[in-house]
Amino acid sequence: MKKLISTMAIIIGIIVLSIPYINNLIIQYNINTKRNILNEITPEEIEENKNTETNYDYDSIIDIETNSLLWEIKDFDNKYIIGQIAIPDLGIDIPILKGTTNSNLLIGATTMVEGQEMGERNYPLAGHLMKNKSLLFGSLMDIEVGTVVKISDKKMIYEYKIYDTVVVPDTALNMLDDIKAEKKGKPIISLMTCYYSSKTGKRFFALGELVDIYTYP
Repeated sequence: MKKLISTMAIIIGIIVLSIPYINNLIIQYNINTKRNILNEITPEEIEENKNTETNYDYDSIIDIETNSLLWEIKDFDNKYIIGQIAIPDLGIDIPILKGTTNSNLLIGATTMVEGQEMGERNYPLAGHLMKNKSLLFGSLMDIEVGTVVKISDKKMIYEYKIYDTVVVPDTALNMLDDIKAEKKGKPIISLMTCYYSSKTGKRFFALGELVDIYTYP
């Protein structure tokens, strides 16, 4: 009996230790899958996807856990893909999805305000901070002033340059307002992730100003 209990304890321990690894595998697989879809999707389809109804219920967002991953991922729909974000210096290259939902956040960066447009006003994007820096916004907190950020709708590429990083309370919704772009005197991008953990009650923002717009190759 004692041997059985010991064996079960070892098995449970292995499963618990494997959870982060399983998380990473699931997320990486889905990012790769959606990136392939992004490569095939047309600018016209992206334009149509911009009209998709979605949610911006920040309070419903949960931390990434294995027991919720498969459930949330099954709810994902390709109609939410509206673009791509690339930060070469950080190795970030993931889809942009319309709406801040749990399923969207498992795939890429999500829009945070209804009606936001690339290259106009304030363009806020949210992404999960991961222990594995190669996933989602896992490396965002390593960003430095001067770093180039590119977003695209497959018609145009919008290039921003980071000018500031800040840590704010998770209640600071003013970070999403267009008035921040008005004060800057040009369109900006606001990249947000949790400050180490959602439980800190703080959010990390990297702010960039629009420096160039050119045709998608």
